Amino acid sequence: MAAGFEGFEITWKKDVFEGAAVPRKEVSYFGTRGVNFRAYKPEA
Repeated sequence: MAAGFEGFEITWKKDVFEGAAVPRKEVSYFGTRGVNFRAYKPEA
C-alpha cells in the first residue's frame, strides 16, 4: 500500500562520517549517508 506522498525531493545529503577521527565500518559496508527530504500528502 502506498503512503500517498507526492512531490518527494531530497534536499540535502552528506557522508555523515566524513572527518571522523576513527573510520567507521558502516560506511564501507552499507554506504551510510545522511539525507533530508520533503514531500507532501494531499488532503483526501
